Amino acid sequence: MTATSLLFRAPAPVASPVTVRPVRREDASTLLRMARELDADAAAWTDLLEFHEALFDAPVRAWAWLACVGNDTVGHAVATVGFSLRARGYCLQLDTLRARNEWRIAAESVLFEEVRATARRLGCVQLQWHDTNGEAARRFGAPDARADGIRHVMSLA
Repeated sequence: MTATSLLFRAPAPVASPVTVRPVRREDASTLLRMARELDADAAAWTDLLEFHEALFDAPVRAWAWLACVGNDTVGHAVATVGFSLRARGYCLQLDTLRARNEWRIAAESVLFEEVRATARRLGCVQLQWHDTNGEAARRFGAPDARADGIRHVMSLA
Protein backbone atom coordinates (compact mmCIF):
# COMPACT_ATOMS: atom_id res chain seq x y z
CA MET A 1 0.00 0.00 0.00
CA THR A 2 1.32 3.41 -0.92
CA ALA A 3 0.79 6.77 0.66
CA THR A 4 -1.19 7.80 -2.42
CA SER A 5 -3.66 4.92 -2.05
CA LEU A 6 -4.23 5.91 1.57
CA LEU A 7 -5.22 9.42 0.47
CA PHE A 8 -8.16 8.13 -1.55
CA ARG A 9 -9.56 5.81 1.06
CA ALA A 10 -12.81 7.09 2.50
CA PRO A 11 -12.93 6.75 6.26
CA ALA A 12 -15.53 4.35 7.54
CA PRO A 13 -18.54 6.17 8.97
CA VAL A 14 -18.45 6.31 12.72
CA ALA A 15 -21.74 5.35 14.33
CA SER A 16 -22.74 7.30 17.40
CA PRO A 17 -22.55 5.24 20.56
CA VAL A 18 -25.60 7.14 21.85
CA THR A 19 -28.94 5.38 21.66
CA VAL A 20 -32.34 6.80 22.57
CA ARG A 21 -35.31 4.97 23.96
CA PRO A 22 -38.69 5.98 25.36
CA VAL A 23 -39.01 6.10 29.13
CA ARG A 24 -40.91 3.14 30.54
CA ARG A 25 -42.63 3.04 33.91
CA GLU A 26 -39.62 1.28 35.44
CA ASP A 27 -37.37 4.14 34.18
CA ALA A 28 -39.21 6.88 36.09
CA SER A 29 -36.66 7.02 38.92
CA THR A 30 -33.77 7.12 36.39
CA LEU A 31 -35.44 10.00 34.54
CA LEU A 32 -35.99 11.92 37.77
CA ARG A 33 -32.40 11.29 38.89
CA MET A 34 -31.03 12.52 35.53
CA ALA A 35 -33.29 15.56 35.58
CA ARG A 36 -32.18 16.50 39.09
CA GLU A 37 -28.53 16.05 38.07
CA LEU A 38 -28.73 18.13 34.89
CA ASP A 39 -31.40 20.75 35.53
CA ALA A 40 -30.52 24.05 37.15
CA ASP A 41 -33.93 24.00 38.88
CA ALA A 42 -33.60 20.54 40.41
CA ALA A 43 -36.32 21.31 42.92
CA ALA A 44 -38.84 21.26 40.06
CA TRP A 45 -38.14 17.56 39.56
CA THR A 46 -39.85 15.88 42.44
CA ASP A 47 -41.51 12.49 42.43
CA LEU A 48 -45.00 13.79 41.68
CA LEU A 49 -48.11 11.75 41.10
CA GLU A 50 -48.97 14.02 38.16
CA PHE A 51 -45.61 13.25 36.55
CA HIS A 52 -46.40 9.51 36.52
CA GLU A 53 -49.99 10.07 35.38
CA ALA A 54 -48.97 12.27 32.45
CA LEU A 55 -46.31 9.84 31.23
CA PHE A 56 -47.93 6.47 31.83
CA ASP A 57 -51.70 6.71 32.32
CA ALA A 58 -54.21 7.13 29.52
CA PRO A 59 -54.67 9.58 28.02
CA VAL A 60 -50.90 10.10 27.73
CA ARG A 61 -50.06 13.80 27.90
CA ALA A 62 -46.28 13.68 28.12
CA TRP A 63 -43.48 11.77 26.49
CA ALA A 64 -39.94 11.23 27.74
CA TRP A 65 -36.79 9.64 26.39
CA LEU A 66 -33.44 8.58 27.78
CA ALA A 67 -30.15 8.85 25.92
CA CYS A 68 -27.82 5.99 26.77
CA VAL A 69 -24.27 4.96 26.06
CA GLY A 70 -24.15 1.27 26.80
CA ASN A 71 -25.89 0.84 30.13
CA ASP A 72 -25.14 4.40 31.27
CA THR A 73 -27.86 7.05 31.01
CA VAL A 74 -26.30 10.28 29.72
CA GLY A 75 -29.29 12.50 28.92
CA HIS A 76 -33.03 12.91 28.72
CA ALA A 77 -35.83 14.80 27.01
CA VAL A 78 -39.42 15.46 28.08
CA ALA A 79 -42.20 16.86 25.92
CA THR A 80 -45.89 17.61 26.41
CA VAL A 81 -48.69 18.05 23.93
CA GLY A 82 -50.48 21.33 23.44
CA PHE A 83 -52.66 23.17 20.97
CA SER A 84 -51.63 26.20 18.95
CA LEU A 85 -54.47 28.55 18.02
CA ARG A 86 -52.16 30.40 15.63
CA ALA A 87 -51.20 27.21 13.79
CA ARG A 88 -54.67 25.69 14.22
CA GLY A 89 -53.32 22.35 15.34
CA TYR A 90 -51.57 20.33 17.98
CA CYS A 91 -47.97 21.01 18.88
CA LEU A 92 -45.39 19.12 20.87
CA GLN A 93 -43.72 21.33 23.46
CA LEU A 94 -40.15 20.25 24.22
CA ASP A 95 -40.03 21.02 27.93
CA THR A 96 -36.51 19.85 28.67
CA LEU A 97 -33.59 18.36 26.78
CA ARG A 98 -30.34 17.88 28.68
CA ALA A 99 -27.25 15.69 28.54
CA ARG A 100 -24.05 15.33 30.49
CA ASN A 101 -21.32 17.61 29.21
CA GLU A 102 -19.17 14.88 27.70
CA TRP A 103 -22.14 13.62 25.64
CA ARG A 104 -23.95 16.93 25.17
CA ILE A 105 -23.72 17.34 21.40
CA ALA A 106 -24.22 13.69 20.43
CA ALA A 107 -26.94 12.93 22.98
CA GLU A 108 -28.91 16.13 22.55
CA SER A 109 -28.86 15.75 18.76
CA VAL A 110 -30.31 12.24 18.78
CA LEU A 111 -32.81 13.18 21.48
CA PHE A 112 -33.99 16.15 19.43
CA GLU A 113 -34.42 13.98 16.33
CA GLU A 114 -36.51 11.52 18.35
CA VAL A 115 -38.68 14.33 19.69
CA ARG A 116 -39.19 15.70 16.18
CA ALA A 117 -40.06 12.24 14.84
CA THR A 118 -42.56 11.73 17.66
CA ALA A 119 -44.20 15.09 16.92
CA ARG A 120 -44.65 14.03 13.31
CA ARG A 121 -46.01 10.60 14.29
CA LEU A 122 -48.53 12.29 16.57
CA GLY A 123 -49.68 14.53 13.72
CA CYS A 124 -48.48 17.74 15.34
CA VAL A 125 -48.20 20.82 13.14
CA GLN A 126 -45.42 22.34 15.25
CA LEU A 127 -42.57 21.49 17.56
CA GLN A 128 -41.96 24.25 20.11
CA TRP A 129 -39.21 24.84 22.64
CA HIS A 130 -37.78 27.65 24.75
CA ASP A 131 -34.25 28.81 24.11
CA THR A 132 -33.12 32.20 25.34
CA ASN A 133 -30.16 32.68 23.01
CA GLY A 134 -31.06 30.72 19.86
CA GLU A 135 -28.23 28.24 20.37
CA ALA A 136 -30.50 25.19 20.30
CA ALA A 137 -32.10 26.18 16.99
CA ARG A 138 -28.66 26.35 15.37
CA ARG A 139 -27.36 23.22 17.06
CA PHE A 140 -30.38 21.13 16.12
CA GLY A 141 -30.29 22.18 12.47
CA ALA A 142 -33.51 24.16 12.67
CA PRO A 143 -32.55 27.42 10.96
CA ASP A 144 -36.15 27.91 9.84
CA ALA A 145 -37.42 27.92 13.43
CA ARG A 146 -38.60 31.39 14.29
CA ALA A 147 -38.30 32.98 17.69
CA ASP A 148 -41.70 33.71 19.19
CA GLY A 149 -40.60 35.66 22.23
CA ILE A 150 -38.16 33.19 23.66
CA ARG A 151 -40.17 30.24 22.34
CA HIS A 152 -38.98 28.62 19.11
CA VAL A 153 -41.66 27.30 16.82
CA MET A 154 -40.80 24.86 14.02
CA SER A 155 -43.44 24.02 11.44
CA LEU A 156 -43.74 20.29 10.79
CA ALA A 157 -45.85 20.60 7.64
